[in-house]
Amino acid sequence: MKHRNSLIYFVTSNHKKFASLQKLLQPLGVDLRQLDYDFDEGRGLDIQTIAKSKLSQAKKAFPNKRLIVDDRGFFILALKGFPGPFVKLLLDSFSYPGIIKLMQGETDRRAIFSFAVGYFDGAEDHIFVVDEEGFIIDEPRGDNLHGWTELLYIYGHPRFPGRSLAELNDEEWQEYLAAIETVDGFAMLRDYLKGITS
Repeated sequence: MKHRNSLIYFVTSNHKKFASLQKLLQPLGVDLRQLDYDFDEGRGLDIQTIAKSKLSQAKKAFPNKRLIVDDRGFFILALKGFPGPFVKLLLDSFSYPGIIKLMQGETDRRAIFSFAVGYFDGAEDHIFVVDEEGFIIDEPRGDNLHGWTELLYIYGHPRFPGRSLAELNDEEWQEYLAAIETVDGFAMLRDYLKGITS
């Protein structure tokens, strides 16, 4: 029988994210359950602040529970951090070719995926933030999204210079995932939980 303290709730409507975190935490004996909630995400651009706000809202909505929330953003340095946490809104209304148009003539092609995870352990908040730096290529390329966002058509990682992630074959994709494990907010949470239970 599972101990009561192994029960943690991930507040998200995204079933893929939930399944991914559930698989990651399973070896630790964590009984992860999913809760759905419509967050007020505000208009801020700071991922850490958004994660803190989400955690605060979740604690009010679901009292006396251990909770996890997350937030992600895509920050293009030449565009002063645009689109930030509003990447889904951007892709729905503007699409990825629009980003290429905005980047015409820009020499600084750096782009950062920022990933924040908030965890409430029943007494304290813990916020983990990690950044993965890559670049925007000059035109959309590739057709292998690996089930991820359309940003992969135009985003590349330094491990594969000059190529979009959508151009990677399955073997290269696994190499990419291994390279970014250290900048995975879920992996940081797993390592934190492993540290306090060992």
